[in-house]
Amino acid sequence: MQLAKNLEMVTLLRKDLTQNLGRLLYCKETAQVTSLYVSMVAGIAFGLIVSIVNTRLLGPQRYGDFKFLINLFTFVATITTFGFFFSGGRLLAERRNEHIRDQLVGGLLTIASIISLLLIVILFVFSFFVDDLFHPGLGKIIRLFSPLLFIFPFKLCLENIMQGDNRIFQLAVFQRASQVFYLIGALTVSYLVPFSLTICLILQLGIAALVILIMSLLLKPALNGVRPILSQIYTENTIYGFQVYIGSLASVATAMLMGLLVGYLVNTTAVGFYSLALTVTMPLSFLPSAFGTTLFKTFANRTSIPKKAIFASIVLTGCILVAFLLLIDKVVVLAYSVEYSEVIPLAYIIAIGQVLHGFGDLMNRFLGAHGKGKELRNGTFIMGASIIVGCALLLPIYGAIGAAVTKLISGTLYCATMYYYYRKATGETEKKIA
Repeated sequence: MQLAKNLEMVTLLRKDLTQNLGRLLYCKETAQVTSLYVSMVAGIAFGLIVSIVNTRLLGPQRYGDFKFLINLFTFVATITTFGFFFSGGRLLAERRNEHIRDQLVGGLLTIASIISLLLIVILFVFSFFVDDLFHPGLGKIIRLFSPLLFIFPFKLCLENIMQGDNRIFQLAVFQRASQVFYLIGALTVSYLVPFSLTICLILQLGIAALVILIMSLLLKPALNGVRPILSQIYTENTIYGFQVYIGSLASVATAMLMGLLVGYLVNTTAVGFYSLALTVTMPLSFLPSAFGTTLFKTFANRTSIPKKAIFASIVLTGCILVAFLLLIDKVVVLAYSVEYSEVIPLAYIIAIGQVLHGFGDLMNRFLGAHGKGKELRNGTFIMGASIIVGCALLLPIYGAIGAAVTKLISGTLYCATMYYYYRKATGETEKKIA
C-alpha cells in the first residue's frame, strides 16, 4: 500500500514538473530570456572574432592605440554617468509611471546628451596632454573623433531604458548589432583600401552612432515638458542611482586590481590562465542574470521574485553547469592546445563562483527594481573586500588556484549578501501589506 502511494506521488511530481517546464518553454519571458542569453554568449564570441580581425589588420602598435582609446572613452563615460541611467531605468519599470513613459525616455536622453557634452569637453581638453603622457599622435585622433564620443554615454542610457521598459528583444539586438556590422564593414573595407587606425575608428564609432540614433528614434521619446521629469530623475538618483553608481565604480576598480595583484604576486602567465578561465566560465553567470534583466519591470511591481522564474533559472543553469563540467577539459585542449591545460582546474573552481554570482545578479535586479541602492552598493563593497583579502592571503601561497578560490569566495559572499537583502526586502513588503 505504501509503495503504491509513493509511486503515485512520484507520478504526480513528474507530471507537475513536466507541466511547469512546458509552460516555461512557451511563455514570452522564456523567449526573452533565451534571446538575451544568446546575445550575451554571442557577445563573447563576436568580441573574440573582432579582436582577432583588429589585431591582424592593425598590427601590434596600432591595435594597442585602438584598445587604449576605447578603454579611455569607456572609463570616462563610466565615471561621468553618476547613476542617472540606473535611476531612470527603475522609474520606467514602475507601473505607476506608465503614463509618463515617453517623457521619462525623453528626460533620460536629455541627460545622456548633457553627459555626452561633458565627456567630449573632458576628453577634448585631455587630448592636448595625452601625447606627452602616452603615445604621440593620439591627441589629434581624440579631437578628430570627439563628435562621435556621445555613443558611450548613450549606450549605457539605452541599455537601462530597454531593461526598465522591458524591451528585451530590442536590447538583445542592440547589444550585438554594432559588432556584426563592424565585422562586415572591416572585412569589406580591408579588401579595398589599407586598413588604418583612423578607418577602424570611423567604422567602430560611426556604426555604433548610427545604431544608437536609430534605436533612440524607435523608443519614441517625448522631449516636451521634460523639466519636471528631470527633477524626478534627479530626486530618484539621490536616493538610489548614485549609490549603485558608487558600487559599480568599486566593482570596476576591484576587477582591475585583481588582475594586477595576480601579475604582481604570482606572474603574468598566471594572469593569462586566470583571465582565460574567467572568459570560458562567464556564460554560466549569464542565464540567472538574463532572467533578472528580463523580469526587471515585473520585479518593480511585485513583492517577490516569481517562483516560476527561480525554478526555471535553477533547472536551466544546473543543466548548463553539468554540461560545462563534463566538457570543459576537452574544449580547452581542443580550442587552445594542451599548453593551456592549467586553465582546466581553474575553470572547475571558478564555474561554481560564476553560477553563484549569476544568482546574486538575479536578486540584485529585484533589489534594484525596488530602489535598494544602498543594499546594492554594500553588496559590491563586500564582494570587493573579499577579493582583496582573498588575493592577499591565497595568491602568495596557491598562485592561480588561489585566484580561482578567491573568485569562488567572492561569488558566494555576493550571492549570500544579495539573498540576505532580498529576504529583508520581501519581509518589509509583507509587513506593509499586512
